[in-house]
This record gives sequence, structure tokens and C-alpha cells, in this order.
Amino acid sequence: MTTNASEHKATKQQPWYAIRTFNCQEQKVSRFLTENELVHFIPMTYAKDYTEDEKPQKTLVPAVHNLLFIQKKGSQRAMTRLLKECIIPISIFRNPGSQTFCEISERDMVELRMLCDPQFKTSVFMTQTEAEAMVGKDVRVIAGPFKGSIGRLVRKHKQYYFLKAFIGMGVMVRISRWYCEPID
Repeated sequence: MTTNASEHKATKQQPWYAIRTFNCQEQKVSRFLTENELVHFIPMTYAKDYTEDEKPQKTLVPAVHNLLFIQKKGSQRAMTRLLKECIIPISIFRNPGSQTFCEISERDMVELRMLCDPQFKTSVFMTQTEAEAMVGKDVRVIAGPFKGSIGRLVRKHKQYYFLKAFIGMGVMVRISRWYCEPID
């Protein structure tokens, strides 16, 4: 499928939804979304997988089970209709006390993808509740690959981490505290 520049630009600015699945079915949901030409993202990390001859191999696995992100395509009603066709049970995160879906901006999704890059071996993944419970100082990253990102600087095991909470998950990445400036 080809798209012209204006279609690509319009698609890139669409918000995203966080989707919860059950029983570690995120890969099956991903296949359904791919078949329906929906842009989606599963945070992945490397894990050691042992082969028959006991040699460890690194394989990509979901960083947070039962969670994936999908880019909005059309109206909320159209998205609901399409996602009901999925034979795997899923649930879309909603705004508290409302039937509207929680939307994640394109900018936040770019940050999430960067933080979830498997090349960062010091990444720590957690639930959104765990991330929000961690004590730290609100900061803006002023240097390095996450320059411009806003989150929290936390200290764990005598090391500093940049922590960002998203809908459904939190991600911590090892960072130098000198790369951060406090936000008043």
C-alpha cells in the first residue's frame, strides 16, 4: 500500500490508544491489526531463551504483557466497530468516568518508542501504578537521545533513571543526572 506525502503527514498526527489484551495474546492481536492495516506498537525487550543445547539466545519478547498501542484511524465509533471483529478479547483504556478512549499524542508515542528501544539495556518496565508511585523530581532532559522529554528523575540502587509514565505502563532508562534540569 502506497501513500502520498499528505496522507502520511495526516496519519502521523493521529492520536493513539492503549489496548489491553488478556492471557498474553498481544502477538495474535498484532496479527489481526496488521491484517486490517492498522498501525500499532508493542513495546519489546530482549530476553534470554535457552536452546536445546543450553546455549542462551536473545529473543525479542513483549516488555509488558497484555499491552499494545494502536494508532487511531477514523472515528472512535469506527475504531470500536473494527476492533469488535477481533476474536481475541481486548479492552481499550478509557478516560475515568467516561466512555471516550484515552488518547495518546503522537509526540508521546515517539517518546515511548524511543524509551522502549531494545538497544537500551538498562530499561526497566513497570505498570503505570508502580511508575506513578515512585518518588522523584520532575525534570526536562536537556542532552542526549531524549532531549526535550519531560518526566521524573528517580534514584534506584544508587543510580539515576529517567522515568516516564504512560497509559498502562511506565519506563525507566538509565541517565546521567547532569542531562536533566528541574522543572519548577
